[in-house]
Amino acid sequence: MRLSQFVSLNRVAMLIVSAFTFCWPAMSQEETAIPDNHSAQRGVPNRNANAISPETTIGREGKDAFTAGRPRLVLALSGGACKAVAEIGVLRSMEQHHIKIDGVVGTSMGATVGALYCAGVSLDEIEAMFLDNTIQTAMLKGVHWSVITSPIASLSYIVKGRPYAGITDGKGYLKLLERKLPKSFEELKIPFAAVMTNLTDGQTVVMAHGNLPKAILASNCVPTLYRPVMIDGKLYVDGGLKANLPSNIAQSMGNDIVVAVLVDTAIAAVPNEKFKSKKALILRVMNIMMASSDKMQTLSSDTLIYPDVDFIPAFTKDPEILRRGIAAGQTAADSVAARIISELVALRRKGTDQANSTSVEAISK
Repeated sequence: MRLSQFVSLNRVAMLIVSAFTFCWPAMSQEETAIPDNHSAQRGVPNRNANAISPETTIGREGKDAFTAGRPRLVLALSGGACKAVAEIGVLRSMEQHHIKIDGVVGTSMGATVGALYCAGVSLDEIEAMFLDNTIQTAMLKGVHWSVITSPIASLSYIVKGRPYAGITDGKGYLKLLERKLPKSFEELKIPFAAVMTNLTDGQTVVMAHGNLPKAILASNCVPTLYRPVMIDGKLYVDGGLKANLPSNIAQSMGNDIVVAVLVDTAIAAVPNEKFKSKKALILRVMNIMMASSDKMQTLSSDTLIYPDVDFIPAFTKDPEILRRGIAAGQTAADSVAARIISELVALRRKGTDQANSTSVEAISK
């Protein structure tokens, strides 16, 4: 099996698990729960539905980072491995239409693209990092060596102890992130939050403070490929397990307009013969399950940008395919730019009207 196929199958395994663990979000004193519009239960349950899986929570610091500057428009960038290059095209369209982005919430590769952009890295540079395979190479650094040495790896456990499950610790990707990103969320030019899954307690965590590169690694941490990332005594993996498209999260953080960018594979009819292949069967199951949960998340967005990136595999180093993906993202965003601008204009008018009304009331008193 080629390495790219191995990576794809590991991604598939993770996403299949995500479909079964998808849930709506729980509340603590220091955290805000994301409201569940489907929480009504008929009859008296013998057990609270939250026992199935903990709710998604947003730390107070994370929410404050977004509300401090009163963000108006926030992007929710989905995961999708190399398909996420389309998000570069979306961001480029926003810039060309002079649409100001006040915050970004990203999952998995959407977190990588979003964090780089919010750090002030130019879109041309982010694009170049994909086209020259800087990102792809960094993500797989250490995988070849780990596969080669796996037969004797157990001998090192005697001395070092057994590590958490996974082929690589992701240090190659972390080093790239540390070179390109500031050390903390607080140093970003635009508010940003990364979505990840907490293996320790099962919650989806929305992180917007602390060690930025490590948080982005955690959000991209595909189980079985990467070892879980330890942050403050808890283990984290890919946010795509439960929130591949974080539009509900973005909406819950007090934002006025949420623009969701989804890079899922569209579900279309395919020949039955295709499913004689185990790989094709697994990929199909993954795509159906992921599309189902992400479709629910699109309801939490004011505008959905859904580029046609079906032709992009989960992992590719082909620059022509990647360029087409970026162009697809820009085309999709261009098609809804006028609508987004109209929403922003209406929002400003509403704010002006409310301010004038308040002033009149104050004078009359």
